[in-house]
Amino acid sequence: MKQVIQWLLFLIPIASLVLIGNKTLRRFLPVALFVTVVNTLIYQAAYHYNWWREPGLFDWDKVANIPWVYSAYLIATIWIFKFTYGKFIVYLITNLILDGVYIYLWYPIQRKLELASGELSPHITYLMMIGVALLIYVFQIWYDKDSQSDKETN
Repeated sequence: MKQVIQWLLFLIPIASLVLIGNKTLRRFLPVALFVTVVNTLIYQAAYHYNWWREPGLFDWDKVANIPWVYSAYLIATIWIFKFTYGKFIVYLITNLILDGVYIYLWYPIQRKLELASGELSPHITYLMMIGVALLIYVFQIWYDKDSQSDKETN
């Protein structure tokens, strides 16, 4: 059962990319890759300090969970930015709700299914998730301004 859930978490987000559109993908792929780097670093710290552990889909993904970090979070970032970027309050509310659902509803289920364990408080994890959401929003603003100035100079 664990493997099925992890494969679905890995494949469904990737499959959804056929619906996203090339323009949206090109615009928000940099922020999605940036959040992937940030999440990889967070997962490394989480592994080292035993904040949480999530068994990997593969034998070699013990630190950064491949289905979450390199599929679900990456693709969800693109979708969330597609529908909310430029409307900060909508973006923030969306992230508050989705991160809350994840940490207070889905994460306890993961723990019961033995797909996650750890010592970090859910409240601290929630604050970290919101912090990451704010960081990547600022990144996208910076990236858009940088892209705009590149277009103007050419």
